[in-house]
Amino acid sequence: MTEPLQISMLPAKEGDCLLIEYGEKNNRKYVLIDGGRAWTYRNALKQTLEEKKIKQLELLVVTHVDRDHIDGVQEMLQDQDLNLLVKEVWFNTFAHLNDEIVSRPQKNELESFSVKMGESFSRSILLKGWPWNEKFGGSAVKFENAPDPISISGLNIQLLSPDSEKLTAMKNTWELECKKAGLKPGFGVEENNTRDENVEAFATLDVKSLADTPFEPDKTIPNGSSIAFILEYCGKRVLFGGDAHVDLLIASLTSIGARKDSPFKLDAIKIPHHASKGNVSKDLLDLIECKRFLISSNGNYFEHPSDIAIARIIKFSEPGLTFYFNYKTKYNKHWEKAYYRDKYKYSVVFPTQVKNGYLTITL
Repeated sequence: MTEPLQISMLPAKEGDCLLIEYGEKNNRKYVLIDGGRAWTYRNALKQTLEEKKIKQLELLVVTHVDRDHIDGVQEMLQDQDLNLLVKEVWFNTFAHLNDEIVSRPQKNELESFSVKMGESFSRSILLKGWPWNEKFGGSAVKFENAPDPISISGLNIQLLSPDSEKLTAMKNTWELECKKAGLKPGFGVEENNTRDENVEAFATLDVKSLADTPFEPDKTIPNGSSIAFILEYCGKRVLFGGDAHVDLLIASLTSIGARKDSPFKLDAIKIPHHASKGNVSKDLLDLIECKRFLISSNGNYFEHPSDIAIARIIKFSEPGLTFYFNYKTKYNKHWEKAYYRDKYKYSVVFPTQVKNGYLTITL
């Protein structure tokens, strides 16, 4: 008997670690999107894999090279005790940015090949022998290369991001971004997204005014290279936004028929970039019809989610929506107030205090 689609947001601190579970009751299948921080693997993901007795992933997606997405996967790859088969990995490395095809080299070629890649993460994938971007013929995971749809173990996937332009922009900054992500010596963080001016978490918020704040799009290059897609299973459709740029999400949704007067119907959306105000716009929301909005972040460093982003979702979506937060923090708990929920007709779901960071949504 086919069981419902489940999406689990694991405690990834300021990042993402999403486990998708689907299939028959006695034959559950799994997809992992990002791994959060190294802490996430050691304290949450490894335990989850063990408790669920997961020995195989149908797909592992590493959306881009930001530390809060890739660190935990790197930690997982280095776990010598891990007994896990991955049927396919999606991840764009430097060779893909140069339109090269990455196939599995012979063992004696690994060292020179990994130097060419420019970071150790790629070498770790190759050492595992996991098929890499196989649905794209070993070339880049990008909109122009994508089959329509992509079929993987009972799932249909429609790629939305990145495209050639976003990947080309990443070429000149690859080495720096790898250093930031800890794939080479050195460390850095993305531009600080400080709390919205004049917005106090415990004051009464003017949702309509916040929503009408002029939109300034996220232009960080690594976020633009992020893999984002729509996953469909048994009639349920979920958009996983990674940290993708709004302009490309809009263009891709439009290309598959989404219109303001005929929005694309979704059963859930994992909001791009942890609900940053630069990644949630009215124009994007106008193209989708959705009641479930998933947000993964504990607010570290960048104080996500943005009140402006949440206000836009409330104002420019139909009443009756639900926000799913995998952490309850000082940056989002005010949205639980009955005053806002009653006035704007939405619901909020938080994890229990004991399981802060963990939240599972069943569709």
